[in-house]
Amino acid sequence: MAQRISGAYRLITIPSIYKGLMFALGADRAIRHHVDEVLQPKPGMKVLDVGCGPANILAYLPLVDYTGIDLNEKHIAYARQLYGGRGRFIVGSAAADLKQEERSFDLINVSGLLHHLADNEATALFSSLKALLKDNGRIVTLDNVWLPGQRYAVKLINRLDSGINIRTPEGYLGLLDGLGFDVQTRIFHDRLRIPYDHVVMIVRNSQPTGARAA
Repeated sequence: MAQRISGAYRLITIPSIYKGLMFALGADRAIRHHVDEVLQPKPGMKVLDVGCGPANILAYLPLVDYTGIDLNEKHIAYARQLYGGRGRFIVGSAAADLKQEERSFDLINVSGLLHHLADNEATALFSSLKALLKDNGRIVTLDNVWLPGQRYAVKLINRLDSGINIRTPEGYLGLLDGLGFDVQTRIFHDRLRIPYDHVVMIVRNSQPTGARAA
């Protein structure tokens, strides 16, 4: 993981502090918009939330078959306590701990994670998620982003982020090169209460995993 974890940055590993900070910044509105406009989950879908943290998004989802996975044991314990009856919560990584669930997820959410990963880590993640995705499923990512002519306040906030691999839209797209995906990108501004830019990637298999060559 390519991120700052010392000093004050260590505080965001504590679930109650992380959740309080996010919602003070307006994450409730941002998550609702992201779910309604981008994720668009349907009841009954099998949903994987990679890097789920304390599973904040679960409160905004319909009745789905939810799996949240995160390396932070404290976040997962918090999510189990708060949402234990609504999903499955796993301490671990999608690549190592979900191999047995090949081609089983309709929707895979990867929110606020890629800018914490080095290029090789992110590419390896997408490769493992491709195997978990149903042929007609989607992977949806959301991260902060560098943009041409970006406002100074946004640049400052990006530089203060605990993740040290914030990329341009082209940089995020480059993580998918050669993996056989079709990708649509969208840019969103000021979804939070502070100046902020997000890039979203909506990722589908260009050739379904189960498809056979003619």
